[in-house]
Amino acid sequence: MVRLRLTALILCFGLVSLSLMVSLNLGYATLISEEELKGIFLKEFKVRLGLKDDEVRLKTFRVEPRTYELKRNQPYRLDWITAPRPGSNTAILTYTGANGNSQSIRLWGFVEVLKKVPIVVKPLQAGEMLREDHVSLEFTELSRLPHDVVFDISSALGKEVRVSLRPGMVLRRSHLQLPLLVKRNEEVELIAQGKNFIVKAKGIALENGRLGEVIRVRNKESKKVVFAKVSGERLVEVSY
Repeated sequence: MVRLRLTALILCFGLVSLSLMVSLNLGYATLISEEELKGIFLKEFKVRLGLKDDEVRLKTFRVEPRTYELKRNQPYRLDWITAPRPGSNTAILTYTGANGNSQSIRLWGFVEVLKKVPIVVKPLQAGEMLREDHVSLEFTELSRLPHDVVFDISSALGKEVRVSLRPGMVLRRSHLQLPLLVKRNEEVELIAQGKNFIVKAKGIALENGRLGEVIRVRNKESKKVVFAKVSGERLVEVSY
């Protein structure tokens, strides 16, 4: 009889212990994981900067404290310590704990922002006109790019390369200049215009000129030298 009661007591304690273990395991299973916190961090970062998934790479991520009570689908608020930017970022995630008090988790991550920029793929000599097949758009870390990097390749096509470029170089605005539209000693059309008149004449350019530049031009007929603005290929204008 005593043995039966002891067996029943042991069985009862075993069931209670098993029930407690299941309860604890279920409780831990509902806690949000560090990987999910990383996803929250990245999602909020991309939303704030208006970036796409393939434009962001999280190099390092850390959570403090390592233990927390935040459960999946539980409401939270995330505040950035400073405005999100490429590099080191810290955010505070606030939620309500089991005891009803406000709890917080510190999320820190080092974020690389990637942008597609034109990379030179063929050797280019100074004076060449940039074509689409001279460059390839590739993802590059934003923090490593020069301040004058070209983002809009369409704005660079057709411009003249100022210096020799080798494959692998990031294309910069300082590498380019507007092409020569007027060359020294070349005959040009000289247009003089005022409020109520336009006069056209032939002239000789006394110096090279690019769009918008002012150069000296000698009128072929009067031999008078004037300053004229380059407005097109072998075309200059004088305004009165």
